[in-house]
Amino acid sequence: MVSINTSSTGMASAALRSINAQLAVTQNRIATGYKVNSAADNATVWATATKIRADRSASENLKSSMSTAKAQADAASGALDQVSTLLQKIKDLATTAVNASGGATDADANQIGALITQARAIISGASINSKNLLGASTANDVSVTMNIVDGATTNLTTTLTAQDVVGSAGVLKDALKSSIAKADITATYATTTIDTAQTEIGKIAATLSGFSAGIESSMSFLDKLNDIRDSAVSGLVDADLEKESAKLNALQVKQQLAYQALAIGNSAQQNILRLFQ
Repeated sequence: MVSINTSSTGMASAALRSINAQLAVTQNRIATGYKVNSAADNATVWATATKIRADRSASENLKSSMSTAKAQADAASGALDQVSTLLQKIKDLATTAVNASGGATDADANQIGALITQARAIISGASINSKNLLGASTANDVSVTMNIVDGATTNLTTTLTAQDVVGSAGVLKDALKSSIAKADITATYATTTIDTAQTEIGKIAATLSGFSAGIESSMSFLDKLNDIRDSAVSGLVDADLEKESAKLNALQVKQQLAYQALAIGNSAQQNILRLFQ
């Protein structure tokens, strides 16, 4: 018996709807590169990937502040290197002056004074982002979070205290006097004072280098950790484009067959109508 309410058309329509839905999903995966674009795709995977991405974002923000702190320490260290070179020149001039007949002259004081002015200018200019670790104010202290522990609820933070190296209590104040006269250029100044200043520079430079190296090590760790996070997120949400492309081709073929089946079902109904003509 032939029925107008044939099931073939309904089955073809249902199959076509299913195929179209799968096509939409596959095309979206190919377009975005993700198999999980939202919680609707897979709530558990999406939540996990979102948390990992948030941790990665926090690490990037942390790296930014760490990079600034490292630059501040490196600027101070670089300034001290230059000052150490100038102190050696000052020592050479002072030694020559005190050993000369008649001792140091005003010309010697002027030469040494020019080098001192240059050294003090370098110290004053060792500033990054308005902080100078060789400056006087505690506002120049540099604090940096070296790592995030326990989901950012507990932080490992270290602080490097700024030192006013040429201030009233500065370790270089005697070697780099704000003004120097020929009477100040003595054998003690040429040897003990300058040598003591060089020793203090070495101590400060070691502290700065250690601080910088610690930050660099932490930044390197964060880079590796972020690579692992990227790999984890990729494994969770990235689509297999080769697989999805093959699936797309298969679904397009199925779609064409479903259309043909639907057309055949519709033509069968038209044949029934001809029986009543």
